[in-house]
Amino acid sequence: MGGLLLLFGILLVVSIRRSMSGEFQRAYALLMAEVTERRRVEEELRELTRGALAEMRALLLELRPTALSETTIGELLQQLGEATVGRARVPVDVDTEAGCSLPLEVKVAFYRIAQEALNNIVKHANAQHVEVQLRCDDAGVQLRIRDDGIGFDAQRIRPDNLGLRIMQERATAIGATIRVDSRPAEGTAISTTWQQAT
Repeated sequence: MGGLLLLFGILLVVSIRRSMSGEFQRAYALLMAEVTERRRVEEELRELTRGALAEMRALLLELRPTALSETTIGELLQQLGEATVGRARVPVDVDTEAGCSLPLEVKVAFYRIAQEALNNIVKHANAQHVEVQLRCDDAGVQLRIRDDGIGFDAQRIRPDNLGLRIMQERATAIGATIRVDSRPAEGTAISTTWQQAT
Protein backbone atom coordinates (compact mmCIF):
# COMPACT_ATOMS: atom_id res chain seq x y z
CA MET A 1 0.00 0.00 0.00
CA GLY A 2 2.82 2.43 0.94
CA GLY A 3 4.64 1.71 -2.31
CA LEU A 4 1.47 2.45 -4.29
CA LEU A 5 1.02 5.79 -2.51
CA LEU A 6 4.66 6.68 -3.19
CA LEU A 7 4.25 5.83 -6.88
CA PHE A 8 1.06 7.90 -7.03
CA GLY A 9 2.87 10.82 -5.38
CA ILE A 10 5.74 10.62 -7.82
CA LEU A 11 3.37 10.50 -10.80
CA LEU A 12 1.46 13.49 -9.41
CA VAL A 13 4.66 15.51 -9.02
CA VAL A 14 5.79 14.58 -12.55
CA SER A 15 2.39 15.51 -13.93
CA ILE A 16 2.37 18.87 -12.14
CA ARG A 17 5.92 19.65 -13.26
CA ARG A 18 5.04 18.90 -16.89
CA SER A 19 2.08 21.21 -16.71
CA MET A 20 4.04 24.09 -15.18
CA SER A 21 4.98 26.96 -17.43
CA GLY A 22 8.64 27.72 -18.01
CA GLU A 23 8.50 30.84 -15.82
CA PHE A 24 6.89 29.01 -12.97
CA GLN A 25 9.51 26.26 -13.17
CA ARG A 26 12.32 28.83 -13.05
CA ALA A 27 10.70 30.54 -10.06
CA TYR A 28 10.25 27.18 -8.36
CA ALA A 29 13.92 26.27 -9.03
CA LEU A 30 15.08 29.63 -7.62
CA LEU A 31 12.92 29.15 -4.54
CA MET A 32 14.33 25.65 -3.96
CA ALA A 33 17.89 26.96 -4.41
CA GLU A 34 17.19 29.70 -1.88
CA VAL A 35 15.75 27.23 0.62
CA THR A 36 18.80 24.98 0.19
CA GLU A 37 21.18 27.92 0.65
CA ARG A 38 19.29 29.11 3.73
CA ARG A 39 19.55 25.63 5.28
CA ARG A 40 23.29 25.55 4.52
CA VAL A 41 23.78 28.98 6.14
CA GLU A 42 21.72 27.97 9.19
CA GLU A 43 23.81 24.82 9.64
CA GLU A 44 27.00 26.84 9.25
CA LEU A 45 25.79 29.28 11.92
CA ARG A 46 24.92 26.41 14.27
CA GLU A 47 28.40 24.96 13.74
CA LEU A 48 30.06 28.33 14.36
CA THR A 49 28.00 28.82 17.51
CA ARG A 50 28.96 25.37 18.83
CA GLY A 51 32.60 26.12 18.06
CA ALA A 52 32.45 29.53 19.76
CA LEU A 53 30.94 27.96 22.88
CA ALA A 54 33.60 25.26 22.89
CA GLU A 55 36.33 27.92 22.50
CA MET A 56 34.82 29.84 25.41
CA ARG A 57 34.80 26.70 27.58
CA ALA A 58 38.43 26.03 26.63
CA LEU A 59 39.37 29.61 27.55
CA LEU A 60 37.57 29.26 30.88
CA LEU A 61 39.64 26.13 31.54
CA GLU A 62 42.77 28.17 30.92
CA LEU A 63 41.59 30.93 33.28
CA ARG A 64 40.51 28.51 35.98
CA PRO A 65 43.03 25.65 36.10
CA THR A 66 41.09 23.83 38.83
CA ALA A 67 38.48 23.14 36.15
CA LEU A 68 40.97 20.74 34.58
CA SER A 69 40.89 18.65 37.72
CA GLU A 70 37.10 18.78 37.94
CA THR A 71 36.45 17.72 34.33
CA THR A 72 36.92 14.20 32.95
CA ILE A 73 39.54 13.63 30.27
CA GLY A 74 36.77 12.58 27.89
CA GLU A 75 34.96 15.90 28.35
CA LEU A 76 38.21 17.83 27.99
CA LEU A 77 39.05 16.09 24.71
CA GLN A 78 35.50 16.63 23.45
CA GLN A 79 35.78 20.36 24.20
CA LEU A 80 39.11 20.54 22.36
CA GLY A 81 37.57 18.80 19.38
CA GLU A 82 34.56 21.12 19.29
CA ALA A 83 36.80 24.17 19.65
CA THR A 84 38.91 22.97 16.70
CA VAL A 85 35.81 22.49 14.57
CA GLY A 86 34.63 26.00 15.41
CA ARG A 87 38.01 27.64 14.89
CA ALA A 88 39.28 25.80 11.82
CA ARG A 89 36.19 24.15 10.33
CA VAL A 90 37.95 20.78 10.35
CA PRO A 91 35.70 17.89 11.45
CA VAL A 92 37.05 16.20 14.58
CA ASP A 93 35.68 12.86 15.79
CA VAL A 94 36.37 12.26 19.47
CA ASP A 95 36.04 8.71 20.76
CA THR A 96 36.77 8.19 24.47
CA GLU A 97 35.99 5.41 26.87
CA ALA A 98 33.72 6.33 29.75
CA GLY A 99 35.09 6.03 33.25
CA CYS A 100 38.70 6.62 32.28
CA SER A 101 40.15 7.88 35.56
CA LEU A 102 43.65 9.34 35.48
CA PRO A 103 45.94 10.95 38.01
CA LEU A 104 45.69 14.73 37.67
CA GLU A 105 49.19 15.24 36.26
CA VAL A 106 48.55 12.56 33.59
CA LYS A 107 45.17 14.05 32.67
CA VAL A 108 46.65 17.54 32.34
CA ALA A 109 49.57 16.26 30.26
CA PHE A 110 47.23 14.33 27.91
CA TYR A 111 45.00 17.41 27.60
CA ARG A 112 47.98 19.64 26.73
CA ILE A 113 49.40 17.10 24.27
CA ALA A 114 46.02 16.87 22.52
CA GLN A 115 45.74 20.67 22.51
CA GLU A 116 49.18 21.04 20.91
CA ALA A 117 48.54 18.26 18.39
CA LEU A 118 45.24 19.82 17.29
CA ASN A 119 46.88 23.25 17.01
CA ASN A 120 49.64 21.73 14.84
CA ILE A 121 47.05 20.03 12.64
CA VAL A 122 45.19 23.31 12.14
CA LYS A 123 48.40 25.22 11.37
CA HIS A 124 50.27 22.75 9.20
CA ALA A 125 48.36 19.65 8.10
CA ASN A 126 45.72 20.99 5.72
CA ALA A 127 43.58 18.12 7.02
CA GLN A 128 40.00 17.42 6.05
CA HIS A 129 39.31 15.16 9.03
CA VAL A 130 40.78 14.43 12.46
CA GLU A 131 40.23 11.54 14.86
CA VAL A 132 40.97 11.71 18.59
CA GLN A 133 40.80 8.39 20.41
CA LEU A 134 41.38 7.63 24.09
CA ARG A 135 41.62 4.04 25.31
CA CYS A 136 42.24 3.02 28.89
CA ASP A 137 42.43 -0.13 30.96
CA ASP A 138 43.93 -1.16 34.27
CA ALA A 139 47.43 -1.10 32.79
CA GLY A 140 47.34 2.41 31.39
CA VAL A 141 46.05 4.84 28.79
CA GLN A 142 46.65 5.53 25.11
CA LEU A 143 45.77 8.79 23.35
CA ARG A 144 45.85 8.65 19.57
CA ILE A 145 45.32 11.67 17.34
CA ARG A 146 45.23 11.06 13.61
CA ASP A 147 44.65 13.37 10.65
CA ASP A 148 44.35 12.91 6.90
CA GLY A 149 46.48 15.95 6.12
CA ILE A 150 49.58 16.44 4.02
CA GLY A 151 51.86 14.64 6.47
CA PHE A 152 55.61 15.13 6.60
CA ASP A 153 58.85 13.18 6.52
CA ALA A 154 59.35 12.29 10.19
CA GLN A 155 63.08 11.73 9.55
CA ARG A 156 63.49 15.37 8.53
CA ILE A 157 61.97 17.01 11.61
CA ARG A 158 64.15 19.84 12.81
CA PRO A 159 65.32 19.44 16.43
CA ASP A 160 64.00 22.93 17.21
CA ASN A 161 60.42 22.03 16.20
CA LEU A 162 58.65 23.58 19.14
CA GLY A 163 55.26 21.81 18.94
CA LEU A 164 56.64 18.29 18.78
CA ARG A 165 59.28 19.07 21.40
CA ILE A 166 56.63 20.38 23.82
CA MET A 167 54.54 17.23 23.37
CA GLN A 168 57.61 15.06 23.94
CA GLU A 169 58.52 16.99 27.11
CA ARG A 170 55.00 16.65 28.50
CA ALA A 171 54.97 12.91 27.81
CA THR A 172 58.40 12.44 29.39
CA ALA A 173 57.36 14.41 32.50
CA ILE A 174 54.65 11.82 33.31
CA GLY A 175 56.68 8.78 32.25
CA ALA A 176 54.71 8.30 29.01
CA THR A 177 55.98 7.54 25.53
CA ILE A 178 54.98 9.45 22.44
CA ARG A 179 55.24 8.21 18.87
CA VAL A 180 54.77 10.28 15.72
CA ASP A 181 54.03 8.42 12.49
CA SER A 182 53.83 10.50 9.35
CA ARG A 183 54.61 10.35 5.66
CA PRO A 184 54.15 13.01 3.02
CA ALA A 185 50.60 12.90 1.57
CA GLU A 186 49.51 10.23 4.10
CA GLY A 187 48.60 12.25 7.18
CA THR A 188 49.98 12.00 10.69
CA ALA A 189 49.24 9.87 13.75
CA ILE A 190 50.47 10.79 17.23
CA SER A 191 50.18 8.12 19.91
CA THR A 192 50.88 8.83 23.57
CA THR A 193 50.95 5.87 25.94
CA TRP A 194 51.13 6.01 29.73
CA GLN A 195 51.50 2.84 31.79
CA GLN A 196 50.18 2.61 35.35
CA ALA A 197 53.05 2.02 37.82
CA THR A 198 52.90 -1.47 39.30
